[in-house]
Amino acid sequence: MKEYLYSGAIGLVAIIFTSLLSVQALAQKGNTTDLAKHLKADANQVIMDASDELTQEELALLANDGHINIEFANISLQVEFADSFEERALGLMYRKSLCEDCGMLFQFDDERIASIWMKNTFVALDLAYITVDGQIVDIKQLKPHDLTSVKSSKQVLYALEMNQGWFAKKGVKVGDKISIEGRVKHPSFK
Repeated sequence: MKEYLYSGAIGLVAIIFTSLLSVQALAQKGNTTDLAKHLKADANQVIMDASDELTQEELALLANDGHINIEFANISLQVEFADSFEERALGLMYRKSLCEDCGMLFQFDDERIASIWMKNTFVALDLAYITVDGQIVDIKQLKPHDLTSVKSSKQVLYALEMNQGWFAKKGVKVGDKISIEGRVKHPSFK
């Protein structure tokens, strides 16, 4: 059964990789909505083709829509989720705007001193670096198109990008904890 999951996952990765080749053209035209629909349609086709041999849990893994639920003490959000090299490399590039509570959570392959830059990113962002246990260790402001590498002060597993000023507006600060669906859970949260 695992070989079916593996081959389905490989097929999904191949589809996503080939679709990423058109990301820049669509994004430069501001047409990221069509791209998202295209990627989801391709992913759904791979899932449908493999559904006869996979368990419900394996199907759920393949059906990941690229979003994840996160929660601070008094705020719950669903943000975009970048956990592959290709997704992290693309990040929020080419976006002309973000909705008020939109953002992207990056999960690195392992704990590290992480760094992020703003190449081809048009939106001013706040960046929170987050440890493996969900503690925010840095909140940094990022300027559009700035090629300066902005590093974490400690080893982290996650980074959360939101509109600039979002963390201050919501009262989220360094030292606060975040719950990340299926990864980090804090019992003090609901």
